[in-house]
Amino acid sequence: MIRHCAIALTIGLLVFSGTSDAARKRITLKPEPGVYSEADVEKEVLFGREVAAVILADRMLVQDAELNRYVNLVGQSVARHCNRPELQLFFAVVESDEINAYAAPGGYIFISTAALDFIQNEAELAAVLAHEIAHVADRHIVKALDIRADDKSMTAMVSKIVGSSAESASVIFHQAVDHALALLFSNGLAQEDEYRADEQAVFLTTFAGYDPMAYPRLLARLDDTIQQQRSELGKTHPPLADRISRIDEIIRNQGLATAASSINERRYQQQLQNKGN
Repeated sequence: MIRHCAIALTIGLLVFSGTSDAARKRITLKPEPGVYSEADVEKEVLFGREVAAVILADRMLVQDAELNRYVNLVGQSVARHCNRPELQLFFAVVESDEINAYAAPGGYIFISTAALDFIQNEAELAAVLAHEIAHVADRHIVKALDIRADDKSMTAMVSKIVGSSAESASVIFHQAVDHALALLFSNGLAQEDEYRADEQAVFLTTFAGYDPMAYPRLLARLDDTIQQQRSELGKTHPPLADRISRIDEIIRNQGLATAASSINERRYQQQLQNKGN
């Protein structure tokens, strides 16, 4: 497992800080009122910051302020529709040959350079970020590891996983971080969490003004790619054919394909052409 490093997060220095419009209606498919407190959110952010720090100790943050700003602008335009107004979300690009994106609890979302190269337009980027935003909004890792303000909850869950309860609170915390990383990069989340994130992503993308069909088109191209290689994405997500089928059904049943939408291919390609300049 990746060794923990006490490094300061530099994401905040590179990102565009989007401000939520309190008057704008947020789209929530299945809200969970009253299931977590302000203290629980603080613990979630603290835990997610540690997970993000370990990721950045292993994968270099792209030192391109304009590219990170652009990804943040797209991410924030989607995030303003999610059901977690108490969180400030950060988006960052990391150097990696793996086509992937992943989200740490508390709102730290990463996308790889390989994923950006594979994506063809801004609508596809919005859909990928929307999927990760949904994981954060629905607290999938937080719930899997029972991360709460009360340390006893996390201790009980992690002790159950490792089969021991004789560890200090600090050791338990770092073991939980290791398990969060395993969920992201090897074991994967529950399949229903992935399907749920896809469902949320369709709505988030649509309400942000992007073409919802961009998402299944992207996944169809991706299916051909990951069949040819063992990838993180292939190991941690359900079969893409199943995901595409479910997404198509949602778009069809909800009549989303007829919504006014944009793709913004030219703007996206211009941003990638300027990468590193």
